[in-house]
Amino acid sequence: MVDPVKTEDAGPAARLQARLEQALLSGHWKPGEKLPTERALSETYGVARNTLRRALDGLEHAGLIERHVGRGTFRSAAAPPAALEEEALSPAAVVECRLILEPEMIALAVLRATPADIARLETCLRGTDEAESLTDFEHWDAALHDAFAQATHNAAVLGMSRSLARVRERADWGELKARGNTPLHHATLQQQHHEMVEALRRRDRERARQAMRSHILFIQAYMGE
Repeated sequence: MVDPVKTEDAGPAARLQARLEQALLSGHWKPGEKLPTERALSETYGVARNTLRRALDGLEHAGLIERHVGRGTFRSAAAPPAALEEEALSPAAVVECRLILEPEMIALAVLRATPADIARLETCLRGTDEAESLTDFEHWDAALHDAFAQATHNAAVLGMSRSLARVRERADWGELKARGNTPLHHATLQQQHHEMVEALRRRDRERARQAMRSHILFIQAYMGE
């Protein structure tokens, strides 16, 4: 299902949705709390009512708010996804899970990414291009995948992605990271990173999905070498 706030429509509604989403995720409104009226929100953010309604459509679609006729708009009271038992997850299990999650994650990001999301992805991509050490590369690599998750504008997807990403910080991943730190592996990873960002920029869902799948399969392959 296509997100009601299409980024092709450029702008005001997508930018407002991102601002409201940030406020919701940062706890500006607590779960179950009623948001201000549409009129008040329009005045606060300096936008037209139809722009606000399109942004609210997107937030409702993402499960962040609930709207009730005659009652108003409320911060979703749904509980966040349960934390993964990260210490019990093996690297191989995490990569298998990423293979299930991330191709569809980037496909959703293609539909929902705002200009600000694309700018964030390009910053991370430059970081991986310019990294002079494995530590720097790993930092920007993780930031890039987190930026794909943020671009879905789905709190559940972002939470799952970050739980899986935290496993990469464990000591038992050090050897696997070093194993991938060869000129050939590095060049392949970067080519794949560029392919994924370009597919998202071009709004090509299938190309993005396949590029991410190839990327995770490549990681899975050299982990088993």
